[in-house]
Amino acid sequence: MAEYYIREAESDEARGPFDENRIADLVEAGRASADTLYYDDEREDWFPLSENETFDEVFNPSVKRVQLKAKEAGTGRGYEEEARPPVTVDEMLAAAEGKSEDTRHLKVKEKRAAQAAGISLPVLGIMMLLAAFVNLYPHLDVISVIRTDKEWGLLLQYPMIIVGLFDLFLMLCCFLSVTDAFPLLRFRAMIGLGYFTYIFWSWGELPQALAVAIGSLSIYICTVTLNLYVMILFSVLGIIGMGSLAVMSFM
Repeated sequence: MAEYYIREAESDEARGPFDENRIADLVEAGRASADTLYYDDEREDWFPLSENETFDEVFNPSVKRVQLKAKEAGTGRGYEEEARPPVTVDEMLAAAEGKSEDTRHLKVKEKRAAQAAGISLPVLGIMMLLAAFVNLYPHLDVISVIRTDKEWGLLLQYPMIIVGLFDLFLMLCCFLSVTDAFPLLRFRAMIGLGYFTYIFWSWGELPQALAVAIGSLSIYICTVTLNLYVMILFSVLGIIGMGSLAVMSFM
């Protein structure tokens, strides 16, 4: 397909090169007209577009614009050979509802994300309940003294009781679907993954260190992902990790 430089009669500034389809687009957009000049390589001069038979269909109002594109698309400049069929109302509604071929995968992705979100809160609640048990069970006698004798100063001597009470608070937030508590859950997970894992490891209690590391990492992952399969994986790992830690607290 030939390409042309064009300019307006009153201007010395040329534009291009443009192929015939691009010039037709410019005419349709009002950025060129029949009086716009094009440079003829053979005659080495500028002439109005209207004098070139190639553009007869462009300036003929009886010929639809889409026909010109369909006719010239066969020259291989990237235009579609046929106009797309019109979109029906049913097809538009199907696309909006995620039922069309192009949007069905988005609906599936959205559904899986909703399922992941539905899993996260109850699973996190279970993990925090197990964590609270681990921190409170060894100190039940101290808790009894604090409750009966109001010896609040003992909390400073047994900080794990405070951590256990914090875990109970986070558990309630999860079971009540308070998603605003997620930053606190992540903070608690980082403490478990860093400080408590190190403490168990330094004591030589490697199974406990591994269990708290797995449980804490799972708590964190479950607050940041909406991937259904990742959520299921770390939900199982988290319950196993915190459950194992709870069992080992009896021993």
